[in-house]
Amino acid sequence: MQRTRHPLVTAQLDGTELCADYCQQTGRLRILQGTAVVREWFPPNSWIAIASVAGARNWGTRPDSDELQILLASQVSLLRIG
Repeated sequence: MQRTRHPLVTAQLDGTELCADYCQQTGRLRILQGTAVVREWFPPNSWIAIASVAGARNWGTRPDSDELQILLASQVSLLRIG
């Protein structure tokens, strides 16, 4: 059985720690503040959220840690955290 890569990126932004959790198997994208889910998207919305802020390298379907970091930075301003 092939092991699925599950990127998790954590960032300290404006005094608040946020995590971006992306599941490549399902395409689910979650933004977490501690253990609380702040945002959650499923395809195609998760792909659009990533591609709209990080570019269309893989059309948001296979984000790397840099792309998830950019997404976290944009979410801080949208959520008005900090």
